[in-house]
Amino acid sequence: MTGSSSTSSVAERGPAPALRDRYDDFVGRSPQGSIFATSWWLDAVAPGGWRLHHVQKGDDLVAAWPTVVRRSRWGEVHGGAPLTPFLGPLLSPGEGARRRSREIEAVESLLERIGAFAHLEARCHPAFDYWTPLAWHGFAQTTRYTWRLPDLEDVEATFKGFRENARGHIRSAEKHGLAVEEAALGAFLALHEQRAAMQEDWSTTDRQTVERIDSACAWRGARSVLVARDSDGRVRAGAYVVYDGRFAYYLMSATDGEVRGSAALVVWESVKRAAERGLGFDFEGSMLPHVEPFVRGFGGVPIPYSVVRKTASSGFRAERTVKRAALAAAARVKRR
Repeated sequence: MTGSSSTSSVAERGPAPALRDRYDDFVGRSPQGSIFATSWWLDAVAPGGWRLHHVQKGDDLVAAWPTVVRRSRWGEVHGGAPLTPFLGPLLSPGEGARRRSREIEAVESLLERIGAFAHLEARCHPAFDYWTPLAWHGFAQTTRYTWRLPDLEDVEATFKGFRENARGHIRSAEKHGLAVEEAALGAFLALHEQRAAMQEDWSTTDRQTVERIDSACAWRGARSVLVARDSDGRVRAGAYVVYDGRFAYYLMSATDGEVRGSAALVVWESVKRAAERGLGFDFEGSMLPHVEPFVRGFGGVPIPYSVVRKTASSGFRAERTVKRAALAAAARVKRR
């Protein structure tokens, strides 16, 4: 940023206390802000490993880009963090004829603050909808989608907007005596880990990371742990939902697959709780072929977001290519 802007030439690793509060306030105001960009969330998912790059005018932050940093023999690698869907540039709110000019200036300044790197990759918030200045610096971009129910003012109308099979699954679960309730984290994780053990491609996350997230969110009233129990008290499905001031995010889910509609019933309860808070509902996307139809069944809107990346180090690029080839070969052998 030119003119009256100023910032340290070296980004902080976990901002100093004086900056932390100003940064979190900026996250709340930025169109690209979400729970996943707050300092306390990043402390939970990447303790000691994240860095804040920021631009300010006077005492006011006008742009920020938190990244999780690791060192490689080729230089620093900037990326995202576990269970953190969106983490890219955060810009100041504001419309008008000069909006894009301000955004270009901010992104240029943020890249200056980040400095040299071997590789940088970010899943950007959907509100980061103009990545042209990154293209000018050699970044590539992939468009991905999350599904959202942005307006839950009339929750019954929302239910009617579900596809018939989703409504039928919910009614079937209720007919079989399933009921959704708040639960301790352990009850949800037990089902999640059970599913991971049953299915090789099931995504799982380090339990300590989840426990740190849960501790931070519980203290702030920013999460719900929901499970569907049958008439015998057995947990059949569950969801871990987190909240910020705009959306409820369907962050983690699991089901034992034994009772028809149990997962859909948990989603419906999660949507109703988001409506009670005056929030929209974000399914935290999935483009996996076996997941996308389930999510799409709830009548949401596909919302695009950008994954941006640049590999500045030829050595890092070559090393990654070799590793990917080795992993692909191992997977082929395993399938035989």
